Amino acid sequence: MFPHSFSSLQFYQKKKDIVLYKAGDSSHRYMLKAIIPKDAVVKQAFYDEYHTLRQLHHPSIPVYYGLDEHFHFPDSPEEYLMLCMEDCSIPPEQQLQHCTVKELGQILYQVTDVLSFLLDHGVLYTDLNPSNLILSRRKEGIRLTLVDYTYCYYFLHNPNPDYSLRFSYNLSPELKGRQLLIQEITYLAYALMEDQRITDLSSNIYRLLETGKNPPEGLSLQEFSLMIQESFI
Repeated sequence: MFPHSFSSLQFYQKKKDIVLYKAGDSSHRYMLKAIIPKDAVVKQAFYDEYHTLRQLHHPSIPVYYGLDEHFHFPDSPEEYLMLCMEDCSIPPEQQLQHCTVKELGQILYQVTDVLSFLLDHGVLYTDLNPSNLILSRRKEGIRLTLVDYTYCYYFLHNPNPDYSLRFSYNLSPELKGRQLLIQEITYLAYALMEDQRITDLSSNIYRLLETGKNPPEGLSLQEFSLMIQESFI
């Protein structure tokens, strides 16, 4: 349910036609995603995101609390379409600053798990890049949250969207959904390796990456997840 009121509200960032705010009340911290609802195509993207993800529960996916079609900011005459979700952001001192090769494997394994979960529930996540991963190091290992689900492909809820899907990488268009995701995970691995300046990789990891760049048709996400586990031992 969309919160009745907020005890705090502050601008966070703007992404093209979408504005993000952080908010809070006595019990929760929220991330608010807002548009001025003039573009029916962008509205459709918001509705698809909310009506699909509000039903999903996974430790790496933010909780979706509500959608307000007539939201007004204080002292503003504009009416916004506002999506309210869990604020999973963390302060800079808790963010993962550097990861080891083994921790890179943990990240890729968790990414594969959440993408597989989403695909099983009708979502092809198409914007996999380091900026959409919230990473922290805990006693039990790396904790990952995947954010930014606008313009994903919600193929069960809306198989023919009017909006264009957002892809982080130049993927092979002939690949099927699972193979597209395997290729995305592989390109993410290269991006993380560059960000973290990881170069000392085993031959098993290189073989994994070569497989991921051109995944065979029969390779499932579960099988690729097992390959990640075995390659990063």
